[in-house]
Amino acid sequence: MTAQLIINGLVLSLTIALMSAGMTLIFGILRVVNFAHGEFYMFGAVIAFFAMNRAGMGYVEASIMAIATVGLLGWVANRLVFRRFHGKLIEGCIAAIALSIGFQQVGWMIFGPHQQILTSPLTGSVEIFGAIVTMDRLLIIGVALVVILGLAWFINSTKMGKAMRAVQQDSEAALTLGISVNRVAGLTFGIATALAALAGTLVGTVYTVYPTMGMLPLTFAFIVIIVGGMGSVMGAFIAAFIIGFQHSLTSTFWGPQFALGLSLGLAMLMLIFRPRGLMGHA
Repeated sequence: MTAQLIINGLVLSLTIALMSAGMTLIFGILRVVNFAHGEFYMFGAVIAFFAMNRAGMGYVEASIMAIATVGLLGWVANRLVFRRFHGKLIEGCIAAIALSIGFQQVGWMIFGPHQQILTSPLTGSVEIFGAIVTMDRLLIIGVALVVILGLAWFINSTKMGKAMRAVQQDSEAALTLGISVNRVAGLTFGIATALAALAGTLVGTVYTVYPTMGMLPLTFAFIVIIVGGMGSVMGAFIAAFIIGFQHSLTSTFWGPQFALGLSLGLAMLMLIFRPRGLMGHA
């Protein structure tokens, strides 16, 4: 039982971390809350499904194509929509909500009401400390861990990552140092939406794919960002594991609805007693 809880908690935590890290990056650079982030997650799974079932691609090729396509879509969305609202929180939120509704309608028109599932490249299961774990869940854990560690290295060690941190701290000062804020913002949006698409392609092998599949992950991402602190990627990672394991444990003993309510309650308490979150700035 304990090993199974840990595995389930890891799968949920890492999936939430991929979603919330992207949203945190976008908020840190653009000061925009991307309510459409769940739809980029959905597009990743839907594009991969069509690539596998209509174009005959394998899972890996279809996932790479979906991630690249959604990353490009995110860059375009930033250039055409979000760049106009840089630093304008209310206007940016309204634009993001409108984009979310529009993307959902596109999803319904393309995919329809049917629920599908992505065929995982790995089959079977293994026993880990007495828990039976399917290979598709191990795939989620392995890929998500590698990507999250790679993202942390990119942000902290590369020239572009340092530029992103500089823009996040003070965009006007970064501009005077010769950093192209628009270029950094576009790259940030592309990376963030590609991370959401990756989460969608991974989760699509375990749960069903449908046009509104991004709503629950988006809710979790908001909870994680509130708990971890708006704009803090490290805070998002820490909060993702707290919420993921809390939800796994609570769902096992009291049910998923109570678990989600407890997560929302934790976010409300954080807003009341520590509005900046665990690692956010005041």
